[in-house]
Amino acid sequence: MKLQALPQALIFDLDGTLANTLPQLALAARQACQSAGIKPPSVEEARTYVGNGVNMLLARSALGRRDIAQSDVSAQLLKKLRGFFNESYTKGLSENYEVYPGVREGLKEFRRLGIRLGVCTNKPEVFAKPLLGFMGLLPDFDFVLGGEVLPWRKPDPRPVLHVCSKLGAAPARCVMAGDSENDVQGGANAALCTVFFTYGYFSGDPDTIRPDYRFDSFAELTELMEKLAACAS
Repeated sequence: MKLQALPQALIFDLDGTLANTLPQLALAARQACQSAGIKPPSVEEARTYVGNGVNMLLARSALGRRDIAQSDVSAQLLKKLRGFFNESYTKGLSENYEVYPGVREGLKEFRRLGIRLGVCTNKPEVFAKPLLGFMGLLPDFDFVLGGEVLPWRKPDPRPVLHVCSKLGAAPARCVMAGDSENDVQGGANAALCTVFFTYGYFSGDPDTIRPDYRFDSFAELTELMEKLAACAS
């Protein structure tokens, strides 16, 4: 679904979309595994484990591979790993991240154009909001939804639709933008226009993802919004 007019709202994933947070995620996952006496993943391995929430990251880290079910790791071990992770990650939220080029400028421009902005992430809200605060991005967003707030996560459409509702925007006039199949599929399942950023953490075949727009930089999304605004004036 290509955009014919300026959208009412833009909804973003966080990790791998707005910022490179892999170093802090990998460090916390590695420290959690070390504390539990498990061989920790490398940073590159951790990169392929991101995208389905913290518990899935930890389960994959514990087993050393991506293609698993969370239930493959015992609830007791996962609880122990999560406790170690939460402690480590909370302490490290203020460092080891990099906001991607064009994001700060783009968000300011979107707001100038009157577009409402939201975040729909599988990262727990207890981490997402403080992290956005450390980045200086939190004031740019009208609503932030973390992964533990609702019983569902992307690619289920309900978190995306919840953010649309909170932004007061019709799904048909919203865009879901992210770097993974969960973001694109979640947006498509909710009947939103979808944007896939190729610079993020997706480690599979990018041709398997079918977004409405495929961008190599955040600035390309900003340019699209400016063109749509110019057409309307």
